[in-house]
Amino acid sequence: MPKGIREIRETLQATGETVDGLVQFQKRINLKHGVVHTINHIDFFDDGMLGATNLSAEMSYQVWLTNYPIVITNDRFHSGDMLAGPLAGDDNVLYKAQRLIWGGPGRLPFQEFPNQFLGSLPTFDFYTPQLYFTVVVQTNDRDLSVTPTIDMSLYLVLQEHEIGSVEYGMGIIREFSDNQAMMARNSGVEISPAEITGGMPMWQIGGIRPEIMVATNATALGQQWFMNQAGYADAEGMESTTEIRAGLTAARQTVAFGDAFGDAVQDIPDWFKAIAAPFAGIAGGALRSIQPPLKHFDNGNVMML
Repeated sequence: MPKGIREIRETLQATGETVDGLVQFQKRINLKHGVVHTINHIDFFDDGMLGATNLSAEMSYQVWLTNYPIVITNDRFHSGDMLAGPLAGDDNVLYKAQRLIWGGPGRLPFQEFPNQFLGSLPTFDFYTPQLYFTVVVQTNDRDLSVTPTIDMSLYLVLQEHEIGSVEYGMGIIREFSDNQAMMARNSGVEISPAEITGGMPMWQIGGIRPEIMVATNATALGQQWFMNQAGYADAEGMESTTEIRAGLTAARQTVAFGDAFGDAVQDIPDWFKAIAAPFAGIAGGALRSIQPPLKHFDNGNVMML
C-alpha cells in the first residue's frame, strides 16, 4: 500500500439472545494516534444474510461505524417497538447501513450511507484513534425472544496525515464533546405554513403592497413642491418648510399590515421621503453654518457642545 494508506478488514461473528426485543454486538478497532484519518473507501457485506431463517419474526438490523460506542435511544425505527440509534447524518457516524426483514424472505431494500458511489471516494475526516463496528438486531415485538447469529464483514481504506499536536488535541476534544451530546440532540422544530408566511409578510399579500397615487391638485403637505421638483414647470403655490416637513412625516408613518405605505387620506406615498434627500436640513432641522469646535475634558473625553 502507498505510504500513509491503511487497509482494514474486519469481521463480526456472534450469536446472542434479544432482551426486550433487542440485542447489540460491537467490536473495537484501534487506529494510529497523532494523525487525522480520511476515509478513502468503505464497504460492508452481510455474509450470513441475517433473518433468512427467522420466518415468524419481523426483524431489522442496523450497522454503524463510529468513533464511540452506540447508544440506542427511544427514537423509533420503522414501526412498532423498534428503536433507533444515531442518524446517518450525525457527525459521529462514519458509516451506517440498515435493513428491515419481514417474516419469511420478504425484506425492504438495503440502505447505506455513504452509498457505494460516495463510499469509493474520500468522505469523512476524524481524529479519534479508534472505531466501533456495531450491529443492532431487534424485533418488532418486544416480548418476542429471538437468538440471531450475525456474520458481517467490513472493508475500510484510511489515509493517515501527520498533524501538529494542537490540531490533534482540538480534534479529539471536539469529537468527544459531540459524542457526549449524542442522546440530547434535537436538530429540528415543527413549523406550520402559517409560521413560515408570518416570517415572510409579503407572502401573505401576494408579494406586493398597494401603492398610493399622488393627487396632482393637492395643495398641502408638500405635494405641489414635489411636482415642481419633478420638472413639470407649472406654477405652484409657495409652501413653507413646516408644510413640507408635514408631508415627510405623513410619508414615514406606520401603517396597518397589508396597507399601502404613506398616508392614504392625504394621498402621500412613502416615496415622498425622497424629496428631502437633496436638501440638507429639511428633514432634521436647520444645520449650523459652522461646525462647532472639538473640545475635550481633562480626562480626554469629548465635550458635547
